[in-house]
Amino acid sequence: MSGLDLYLAACSMLAGGVVGSFLNVVIHRLPMKQSIVSPGSRCPECGHGIRRRHNIPVLGWLMLKGRCHDCDAAISLRYPGVEALTALLFLASFLVYGVQPRTPFVWTFLAALIVVAFIDIDHRIIPNKIVVPGSVIGFGASVALDPARWWQYLVAGLGASGFLLLLGMIWRGGMGMGDVKMALMMGCVLGSSVIVALFASFLIGGIGGALLIATGLRGRRDRVPFGPYLSIGGGFAALAGAPVLEWYVRSFL
Repeated sequence: MSGLDLYLAACSMLAGGVVGSFLNVVIHRLPMKQSIVSPGSRCPECGHGIRRRHNIPVLGWLMLKGRCHDCDAAISLRYPGVEALTALLFLASFLVYGVQPRTPFVWTFLAALIVVAFIDIDHRIIPNKIVVPGSVIGFGASVALDPARWWQYLVAGLGASGFLLLLGMIWRGGMGMGDVKMALMMGCVLGSSVIVALFASFLIGGIGGALLIATGLRGRRDRVPFGPYLSIGGGFAALAGAPVLEWYVRSFL
């Protein structure tokens, strides 16, 4: 890797950390229908604004030792966790796609998946304000980047959402309309790789659900949000879906 590549990789991580800091705001405020633009970042306990030096991704939390500077309230480890996760995913995207128009598109998609996952964990909802415009914008961007395959993105979006809709009708309480709309967004962005995303989502979801039941954290009748598993599957497919699908077709079909 050349010096320029190392510099761009570092810039990708930095951009991811900054975006992750913003995603924390979106995750906290969007379900409460608050503005994600103003006011600026502040402690949810005492309402004091976060100082600029403490607003540095990950490092700010470390400088504060996980405590608010003004009221000493604990700051959840999730905040630096989301920032670090976003930074690593942005770096992985750069390593996979390099310097090309698809890279910021993948960054945006991954950011949307992170927001959906954590909101679904907290509130058991998948926000329409993310997945509905995400489907429209995702389809438009996919077609702009790969106009010859416009039909693949259309079929993938309708097919993935239709599959989860059918599951929801058969398995009552298993899939919600939020999951269906999220699958639509994933198909419009991933195209044929949405097959890999759904397979990974159900595989990881099955393992995760079994572990939750085995550890007593969930009962057999408890509903577990599926959005986080769809997010994991979608993220995996965005970074490795095409080669995995190609390998499967070549090896088994």
